[in-house]
Amino acid sequence: MASVHRALFFALLFSSAFLVAECTHDHRTNKNAGILVTDFTISGTQTISATDLARMTTAFIGSCFDEDSEEMEERLRASFQDRGYFKVEVKTLRVKPADPLGVPKPVTIEAEVSEGLRYRLGQITFVDNHAFDADTLRREFSLKAGEVFERDKIARGLEGLRKLYGSSGFLDYMAIPETRFDSNATTSLIMTFDEGPQYHMGKLDIVAAKEAAARLRSEWKLAEGAVYDATYVDHYLDDNRALLPVSFSRENVQIFQNCPDALVEVQMIIDPDEEPSHPAPKNVECAKHESKDMQK
Repeated sequence: MASVHRALFFALLFSSAFLVAECTHDHRTNKNAGILVTDFTISGTQTISATDLARMTTAFIGSCFDEDSEEMEERLRASFQDRGYFKVEVKTLRVKPADPLGVPKPVTIEAEVSEGLRYRLGQITFVDNHAFDADTLRREFSLKAGEVFERDKIARGLEGLRKLYGSSGFLDYMAIPETRFDSNATTSLIMTFDEGPQYHMGKLDIVAAKEAAARLRSEWKLAEGAVYDATYVDHYLDDNRALLPVSFSRENVQIFQNCPDALVEVQMIIDPDEEPSHPAPKNVECAKHESKDMQK
């Protein structure tokens, strides 16, 4: 009887150890591993408010991450930079597991941080932009001069630039951001551009039965020779979902980029058993180049 009780005890022990905890937000690459933050303490700061610190730690508590201290340091650093502390220094970060057998492993985190100065935006300058004027580019950034230099808002502005250029055919577009810090705790952002060629729509090949291909082709509004819009394929798929097989996904669309001719050809494979109307082209890249300004 004692052996039965002992077996039940160990069964309960190991089953509880391997129960999968529920994550408020799950950032893990492997859902069968990682850590669950149950508490987060930050010490060493000088000027940041207790309210901001509480908001910062609350965003971590209850969430799951990969078991990677460097990643956690970078996430903590980003949290401070999102509040304008752009030169923050994470001096130490200790991860203490409460249950080494847990999946994910519950941990408490203690960090010592020197937040430094809180920076505000000075100005944003654009260099070597030709497709769009400075006013158009500046509208992609919500931050105004004098406002706190928030990392996430700058990142959203950069993403806005990527979409703006992509929707206008500049698929090889690059923008190199450079930050310059002034003695009065202001930050200037200099954006240097390499726009590359403007692509146009080439051939559209829909690999499907004749009737289905004709219906789908009639809904395709990006004419051959028109400026290519990198966002168009996703919009097209959303608008014509009823005409597509349930199993059809973005992975069934192949986009071929010919840089020397500045053309994009699109192939949609609806029925793999059908023959393409012409052989699939190949991506043809341009020679890589960098201007002197890009190398700074």
